[in-house]
Amino acid sequence: MTLRERFHLFWRNRMQRERLVVLLLGLFWFLAFVTLQTIKPENNFLRGLELTSIDKRFQWRGVREPSPEVVIVGVDQESFTADTFDEKLLEANPDLRLLGTWPWPRRVHAMALDKLLAAGAKVVAFDLLFSTPSKYGPADDAALRTALERAKGRVVVGANRAQEPVGNYYVTKWMMPTPEVVPESIPQLELGGAVNYEADADHVVRRLFPQWPFSEANQTVRSLSVRAANLASPQTAWALSHGEICINFPGPEKTFETFKFHNLFYDKTWNGKLEKGTIFKDKIVLIGPTQNFMQDSHATPFGPAIAGVEIHAAAISTLLRHDELRPAPAGTEQLLMFCFTVLAVASILLIRNPLLKLLPPLGIAIAYVIIGQLAFVHALFILPLAAPVMMLAPVTLTGLAWQLLTEQLEKRRARQALERQVSKEVADELMKEYGALQQLLAPQERHLVVFFSDIRNFTTLFEKGDPTQLITQLNEYLTAMSAIVARHGGTLDKYIGDAIMAFWGAPTSRGPADDALRAVSAALEMRTELAALQPQWKAQGYPEIKIGIGIHAGVALVGEVGSAQRSEYTAIGDTVNTASRIEGINKETGTDLLISEAVYSLVKDHVRAHSVGEYALKGRAEKVALHRVDGLLPEKELRPMPA
Repeated sequence: MTLRERFHLFWRNRMQRERLVVLLLGLFWFLAFVTLQTIKPENNFLRGLELTSIDKRFQWRGVREPSPEVVIVGVDQESFTADTFDEKLLEANPDLRLLGTWPWPRRVHAMALDKLLAAGAKVVAFDLLFSTPSKYGPADDAALRTALERAKGRVVVGANRAQEPVGNYYVTKWMMPTPEVVPESIPQLELGGAVNYEADADHVVRRLFPQWPFSEANQTVRSLSVRAANLASPQTAWALSHGEICINFPGPEKTFETFKFHNLFYDKTWNGKLEKGTIFKDKIVLIGPTQNFMQDSHATPFGPAIAGVEIHAAAISTLLRHDELRPAPAGTEQLLMFCFTVLAVASILLIRNPLLKLLPPLGIAIAYVIIGQLAFVHALFILPLAAPVMMLAPVTLTGLAWQLLTEQLEKRRARQALERQVSKEVADELMKEYGALQQLLAPQERHLVVFFSDIRNFTTLFEKGDPTQLITQLNEYLTAMSAIVARHGGTLDKYIGDAIMAFWGAPTSRGPADDALRAVSAALEMRTELAALQPQWKAQGYPEIKIGIGIHAGVALVGEVGSAQRSEYTAIGDTVNTASRIEGINKETGTDLLISEAVYSLVKDHVRAHSVGEYALKGRAEKVALHRVDGLLPEKELRPMPA
């Protein structure tokens, strides 16, 4: 057998073809997803969905208690009190006069720093930039410099890393604390902390870079969050060994305890709500804008616009608690995608009901999302969700679509084949259970009633008559006789020249007795129909046709038989050969319808029949008893198979 023939044989097998195509579709989608991730790893729709899924996991988890060690002193519109407080209050709290238009004098920040440290604050971090000399003069810078000197080891000042366009390129420019405010005892790189975040492709901040490159001499600037946490707790030094850290945001804006900046200088609030500053004892205090008048707001998993100082608070809380989120190791996502592809393919191939095929992938997706959420909340582990779950959809839907399409085409071909061999009503009934039909059509031994008919001396007629005319007459004859077979629920096997082979008992059966009676009834109706056709043919100048019919019952192999290129539903075996031989005995007995003893025993109570003796048949050692059938008993006539 050639390779091409082997392929045709393989392809003809629906189950093998289905497995191959569904497997190839699964492999195609797996490779397509992996290719997409490889070509655009950080900016593709799968990555976007994954980032969104992380945000959803934060939101499903909900707000959790923030670290009590971190508080915020917020610079907001209310803190600009010089123009809003009345004169009496300003006289009682003269420092509030300094809080006019922005930027405030730097001695304001020096006073705030002194006050917070005196109250027991562990670390003060300014999420503010002092990158240029004060517009209020050198004395103003000196006031802050002196305060920073006193706060050595307990203070961090903001530094900013910017990208400035130079021609077709971008150049990194650092805005470090200006030398005018940097004490001699504190190196600039130790005083400054980077306020920057690296947002993901969807412009949402989720990660913290512990340190940023500063110069070609391998110098770095620590993140403001990392430096503040390091000063407060040496145990947070672990952060420096990480390239990036996934921030475990406790909640949306205003999750951390926040106090207004001007309340530090408003005696009523300082002595009351702030408990003379004791509320700041042993705390990391972040000072920065809490409203967006400085364009310092960013999107986070909890919202589209959260103040940068609150993101720093979340980052510091993550560092102190060491509860950073851990991404899955490299390759995990692809492994999960492959596993989900296998599961989707398996559900398509192993489950027969089209709707039920959807349940395992749907159940897998739901269960996996739940597992992913539990891992996120309790194990602080970020399982890749989007790509594996998304993988299920195209693999399942395209595989299912292919199955449904091929099944419909198979059903159409099967119906066309059935209607050539059985009645439309029988075909309709068989097509209702297509899966069972495939089993019925598979080769198997069945009890059959086999029918053969043949035109007497047709070869001689063909030689003496007009071939074209005889073919027309033969077609009319075969059409009429085939319709009778169908009306009586028989299966038309084939035409053998002018002969007809049919059988009852497959693919459906109502029992051997019913099959036999239908076969005999069909033969008797053929006799009547042929007699009715003779006058019409004579009028058209066609010759008279005489036929012989033989019917035998027994076990035969029935099913689809043939080659890789062509097959047919047929019956083979000794029962078939015997029926053919019985048909030939009509020439010796001068009859037109003979049935074997096996058939007679099934229909003897329904037909008028007479024995014609026993005859030796070619290929059989024992003689076969035969009976001539004259007709049905009047009270026992069988109606055609109901629709």
